[in-house]
Amino acid sequence: MVNIVEQSISQAMDEPDDRMMFTRVKDIVARHLRHMDPGATVTKTEFFNHTHVPDMVLEWPDRPRTLRRFVYLRTTSDQRELEDDLQRLPREARPVLLALGQLPSTHQLENVPPPPGNGTALLLDASALGALQPADDSPGIPYLVSRSVLEGGRGTLDKAATEEFLNTLVQGAEAARAGERVPTRDAVDALTARMTTDVADRMSAFLAALWQGGGSTLASFPAPQRGVGHLDETALMYLLESDDITDAAFWNRVVRMISLPILLRTPATGTGNLQHLMREAIRLWTSRVCMIVPGAADADISPWRWAVKAGQLILQTPRFHVVVAQSRHQFPPGHEHDLPRLDEVRNRADRFNIPLTSLRMAVTDRHVGYGGPGDDISHDVRLDGISGALGQAAGVIEADARIPTGETLQCVFGSGIASARGARTQVPLDALLGTTTRLLSELSSEEAEKITQLLGAQGSPPAQPWSQPSFDDV
Repeated sequence: MVNIVEQSISQAMDEPDDRMMFTRVKDIVARHLRHMDPGATVTKTEFFNHTHVPDMVLEWPDRPRTLRRFVYLRTTSDQRELEDDLQRLPREARPVLLALGQLPSTHQLENVPPPPGNGTALLLDASALGALQPADDSPGIPYLVSRSVLEGGRGTLDKAATEEFLNTLVQGAEAARAGERVPTRDAVDALTARMTTDVADRMSAFLAALWQGGGSTLASFPAPQRGVGHLDETALMYLLESDDITDAAFWNRVVRMISLPILLRTPATGTGNLQHLMREAIRLWTSRVCMIVPGAADADISPWRWAVKAGQLILQTPRFHVVVAQSRHQFPPGHEHDLPRLDEVRNRADRFNIPLTSLRMAVTDRHVGYGGPGDDISHDVRLDGISGALGQAAGVIEADARIPTGETLQCVFGSGIASARGARTQVPLDALLGTTTRLLSELSSEEAEKITQLLGAQGSPPAQPWSQPSFDDV
């Protein structure tokens, strides 16, 4: 099979004009680096084959804890010259030395650790770069491995060593889900040998998540327990962008290793695995506030799907988004909704069995409030009297709604925001989003059914003493 990367670099090197050759080679390498990890920013410098100044700088703006790397291109493939270069380059640059030709066989050097004092350096050639190119844009273990090598690969990689490393990780991931110790341990050992400590730990945590998700205990995971009991945002990204895992039991185990704040820091979009994760997380995770944002579905995310964008969890529907946050301050201003009439709000509450404990209404330039000691006031006879007196001009500004777990949501109709009452109160996501969408939107039958599929039924609130004073006692 022709190595496209090696071939394209070789053709560019034949360019007779030196400056044009430099430009073409750097453009080709930068393009392939971006293909390996679209989340990486590749900045080209004005230098080429310089002893100390890098040809490119790799950075990960969406992953602030991932340190940048300097990339040095080399026209020589002499092993001794390249290793001498590695010794001279600064350790803190986490240098990547890319030989534009083909390295001598490193078969006998595969298990030799990187040179002492510079264990963050990576030496590879054009054929290894080609072997790391994902076959397509679909998620999978080879895709994750190529990104990991870019972030924290170390040691020497030629084509044969790269392919062996990829195979070890693919087999290790499959073995981890099946609870098979030896191939899983081989994968962890390969990560330790081929990756910097931070990236090796994240990939080991990813394998540990597969191990636990498959039903094995963390205590039996065949590797040191350092940092593998939970997933940080990068390890979670590896998991979400791997091949689709449809097993609900798997995600039920994995969801307990992470939290909503970790997910919100994860540079994920609307992957299939995110949908599987959220089916389990919606019942277990909590938050404080959500907002309905009107608008058509984004072109890059199918409707009725979960997505994480710009640090926000979003449930996208065809005509609005439901955005989850930890605080009102995280929402952008400017989304205004028409105020519904009192009878519309009461109808929505009746339709979905949502108890209303207070209401605030607007009549021209006046506000009218009506509340009780915490019981459901939506069927009060006195509220009928107030409604009749106010007429059809009354619009509901906000309502307090009691959710199935007993907490109260303040639902503001003008802004489309619902938040838990109480400075530190957190409520389950299914109740938060379910109550918000059902009370703050006029849902069609189809939309109501979709909401039930994604969030579950509204559920019955805890029993509350209910008393209705007669209208004569008002």
